[in-house]
Amino acid sequence: MNVPGLESYNWVVWILGVLAFAVVIGVVIAAIVRASRRPPELHSAAERLQREAPQKPEVDAKLRELNLLKERGQLGEAEYEKRRAEVLAGH
Repeated sequence: MNVPGLESYNWVVWILGVLAFAVVIGVVIAAIVRASRRPPELHSAAERLQREAPQKPEVDAKLRELNLLKERGQLGEAEYEKRRAEVLAGH
């Protein structure tokens, strides 16, 4: 197959390029599939504790109150996290 301007090594380079591209696409797809099967990450120890063990009604009430204060802007993020950790720790 002698096409003017394309020697056999050009075909080899072209085919290897296409194969490399297909491998990269396959790796990306495999990574996406693998990531979708992972359980969601827990962002903090407080969230992990809350998911693992059901809380007492008093703790739930305090956490709801803290959420309301945060939503109203009466608590900053750092103060909210500090108080939430204290409530979950039982202090």
